[in-house]
Amino acid sequence: MKITKVETHLVSAPLAHSWETGIGSAKQRDELLVFVHTDEGITGIGSSYHAHAGLAMKAVVDTKVAPAVIGLSPLDIGAIWEKLFYGTVYIGSAGVQGLAGIDIALWDILGKVSKQPVATLLGGGGVEYVTAYVGCMSLGFKAHDKLVEEAQGYVSEGYKALKIRGGAGVKQDVAAMRAVRKALGDDIDLMIDVNARYSWPEAVDLSKRLQELDTYWLEDPFDFSIPNHHDEVGKLRSMGLTPIASGGNVYSRFDYRNLLERGGVDYLTPDVVKSGGFSESLKMAHIASAHDCIIAPHTLNGLGQVANLHFAAAVPGHIRGYVEWDPTSPNPLRDELMTNPVKVKDGKLYVPTGPGLGTDINPDVLKRLQASGSHEIAMQARTRRWNT
Repeated sequence: MKITKVETHLVSAPLAHSWETGIGSAKQRDELLVFVHTDEGITGIGSSYHAHAGLAMKAVVDTKVAPAVIGLSPLDIGAIWEKLFYGTVYIGSAGVQGLAGIDIALWDILGKVSKQPVATLLGGGGVEYVTAYVGCMSLGFKAHDKLVEEAQGYVSEGYKALKIRGGAGVKQDVAAMRAVRKALGDDIDLMIDVNARYSWPEAVDLSKRLQELDTYWLEDPFDFSIPNHHDEVGKLRSMGLTPIASGGNVYSRFDYRNLLERGGVDYLTPDVVKSGGFSESLKMAHIASAHDCIIAPHTLNGLGQVANLHFAAAVPGHIRGYVEWDPTSPNPLRDELMTNPVKVKDGKLYVPTGPGLGTDINPDVLKRLQASGSHEIAMQARTRRWNT
């Protein structure tokens, strides 16, 4: 079996309402789909992170990543991963995110050939479901009564953990968390993600204030805590304040090693569409296992959520945490684009049991959702109290 063609499609669907966060406003969902075709008629599907620059990432896959795999055996997954990783070193994290879609598609092919779910091939056999927390494009900036109403709706659906979007300002973030905590009581795990919006002193201040609200975690607390400043993340954690989560934008096992060895975090949040696909994400989970650090997979849209569900099932059980999930509707990338959408009940995500990823792409919906090239989130400049 040989790879004959790699095809990419950037898809997009409008949101019913604008989603407001500290990094900007979103009016749509985007996903970069990757199709790996073979000479035996088997096609694997994958997803590469759009990086809020979908056309640029499509070009990375089309012009840099895809040509390197034509003519290779799709079953040589490890060798292909190394070829792509070291062959894209000069474009940094864009290369890792670009090759993720290829890697996911290759595992999908292996599953289809062997007639096994990817979760089983990765070592997650026997895991029927994983537990979700509500995240992604939910619980953004809004009036407290509306935020509480949204949160209560998810709890009524059976979810036991929710993530509020922060970054509006330390006092505003605490007030939003307090309103939701008061409404939901003490039995719901409540997180906050501030999307790296704060200076060091603001992050420390926020972490102190969040303790009184029994905050489950504070995610990406300060500027550059996403790809850099591993020492400072560890320093904040060592202060024993609110537990720290990070890793959704840390792209390889080498970065994870640094993040953990320099003080670490309480929760690591890899995403297979960002972190080099299944092959690299599983290595990152094993590094976390050696450090006894919880893995709580980050997810995005559509096929990426399906892929992360297979990955979550394969995370060693003693460190498997919540899995991010977007229950907001309408969501055609989740409900219409997939021929076999993920089954959800009482906050549990059921691992697909069909061969490969357990789903294919609906070609009619794929045509309908072709993206125009605008970005999911128009990123905005950082501001501070003293320059606003």
